Amino acid sequence: MKKILDYIFFTRPVLFPPVWTILILGARAATAGEGGSPLTTSGLFGLDWIFLGLILSISALYGGVYTFNQIYDIESDRRNSKLFYLAEGMISKQAAMVYSVLLFAAGTAGCFAVSRRIGLLSIAVLILGVLYSLPITNFKGKPSHGYWSNVIGHGMLPFVIGWAFVDHVTLEAVFKSTPYIFGVGAIYLNTTLPDREGDKATGKITHGVRWGVSSTMKASVFLVVFSCILAQMCGDFAFLIGGLVSLPFFYMAMKSEKMKQIVLSTKISIIALSVFACVFYPFYAAILIVGFVAARLYYKARFGLSYPSVS
Repeated sequence: MKKILDYIFFTRPVLFPPVWTILILGARAATAGEGGSPLTTSGLFGLDWIFLGLILSISALYGGVYTFNQIYDIESDRRNSKLFYLAEGMISKQAAMVYSVLLFAAGTAGCFAVSRRIGLLSIAVLILGVLYSLPITNFKGKPSHGYWSNVIGHGMLPFVIGWAFVDHVTLEAVFKSTPYIFGVGAIYLNTTLPDREGDKATGKITHGVRWGVSSTMKASVFLVVFSCILAQMCGDFAFLIGGLVSLPFFYMAMKSEKMKQIVLSTKISIIALSVFACVFYPFYAAILIVGFVAARLYYKARFGLSYPSVS
């Protein structure tokens, strides 16, 4: 049982909620003019089980991306004292590679089972994920490549996939994904800061490594402001309110340049958006609560860590 749990948490499920949230808000945006959400209108307990199947398929797909990334980040993860599975030999590289391929296959197959257009979008996620980590392309080690692959892969594509669950993908869908593109950009810049020393030691040139804390945080605050402006233009008031709630925390992080404050600003932004996703899709709250409790119990029992946390 312990080994099974190791493989489950090796996929980094604590990173799934931002993707799920944007997916839900993308579906909601596609139906905003129809006065309701398509996610609670059919099936047992009033749930759309096809949508839940999509969430599971997307989780497998992104789980494949995250496990694949860890295969090529062993040394930097060791230096940054995180993600012990490969660095500490808990899972072999060969097993990790097979597992990644299986997750990619299961995720894309599940997406195609939902619809052809979602399946095609899932392939775009897969390609970006591979290019991000593969040494020959090494997007993760280049500031601009790393930034754009993250904002497209974790901002635009989840939103458009959610939209595609409801309707055909149009230029309107792409335009309405822009607040999420730049909002995810702000979060991505924040995440490059705590790992600066380990990344620098292994030759990984991220925004945090190249421009340091001050410049990176200034860019992050600018992206939050810009994403709020785009949300106003798109009529996405869920994102707008979430962004405005998050902005003071990003500003305080920029002024203090303290890692604890920087990490907190990231968490607040994710929580603020997730609250609106729960309003539109109440069952999502149960998913988040169960997932949080399960992760806390696992990391405490396995590694003695109080992780994840909300502060």
